[in-house]
Amino acid sequence: MPKKRTALGLLLVTLSFAISCQAVEIATGKMLGREYQARWFYVRESPSAQWVPTYTGLKYRSEAAGRLMNIRIAQALFDDEWLTEVPFNPEANTGRVIAALDTYRENGVLAINVSLQGGNPGYREVVSEIQRDHEASPGRGKGALISALLPDGSLKPAWMRRLLRLQRALNERGMILTLMYFYQGQNGVLRDPAAIQQAVTNATDWLVQNDCRNVIIEIANEFDWGYDPWIKNHMGELIELARSRFGPKFRLPIGASILGIGVPDSTRDHADLAIVHGNGRKPEEKRKAVADLFRDPKIPGPVYMDEDDNGRNTTSETFAAQMASVDGVWLSGGSWGYMPWRQVQMFPFRYYLPKCGQKLDDHLPVDERDPAYFCAVLEHIHSLVFR
Repeated sequence: MPKKRTALGLLLVTLSFAISCQAVEIATGKMLGREYQARWFYVRESPSAQWVPTYTGLKYRSEAAGRLMNIRIAQALFDDEWLTEVPFNPEANTGRVIAALDTYRENGVLAINVSLQGGNPGYREVVSEIQRDHEASPGRGKGALISALLPDGSLKPAWMRRLLRLQRALNERGMILTLMYFYQGQNGVLRDPAAIQQAVTNATDWLVQNDCRNVIIEIANEFDWGYDPWIKNHMGELIELARSRFGPKFRLPIGASILGIGVPDSTRDHADLAIVHGNGRKPEEKRKAVADLFRDPKIPGPVYMDEDDNGRNTTSETFAAQMASVDGVWLSGGSWGYMPWRQVQMFPFRYYLPKCGQKLDDHLPVDERDPAYFCAVLEHIHSLVFR
């Protein structure tokens, strides 16, 4: 059960969180102990403040307590060092993400999911002007180099400066950053297992040194495919390595995802939460899978879906599947993450801040339909979270 408080104390905490929403530390009930709901997320505004469930406040629906609705913005720090085909400004790109945060927050989104190695930008597949692979292994001229991590596991300063800008902007708004360390196709830039471990150490130490308390660490995105086998076979060790870098002042929730709605033993026995992906699954399958995880006492912490691709075409048919998916995850006790692939993962990441006001209509030109779709998803999240 949630930790007991006096009525006056709870009211003061509620008003404080609802009004100020500045600076935030994240934890899961599993991390905090038996006095807290293991499946809930908790936040506090300072080390001396009480932990309260997310979405605490009179304006929120009671069903929202402990959830963490989120959007995948994997390209927020993006910089392809081999990009020559078109101009691109990484700093301006991060700035556009920051400019969208208030809109996300106002619609009930409390977290965005960002990667130190980007995501699939759709090169060659849908971005016709760039006929290269999005992986690093083909090399310069044929592949892409999208990584904050150098071959020895050290961190690129420019990437980390952008990360700090974004983390601080989220913190000011009482929002959470899910930070993926490794991504398929780019993890190969790390030259050996020692470099992989060094990357985890360096990235985690950077979070500690910069007092980044509003972060969930996702060691790797879907680590069961497209990776160096060493990562797949040593995920539990990597989670524990990251955890070992924290001292008595604070620690962050840590997990990793696989391709699908499951939690392998290597994650289950070490993680603070269950990070899952709903891509390609039918809504009913997601509802049932999340419900099963939620009921399983062996599953660690909250069930956090931080990626759900229901189809890349922004049509009414895809939208119906999207809404059925979010509703199913919500009813099963989980947190849901929207993946706006066409809008913000496909290069050049056009609609971080969609212009709202136009209703979704299949007859709209695609450049109008894409942002309308994004806005419709935000409106639905708002309806779930707010009274």
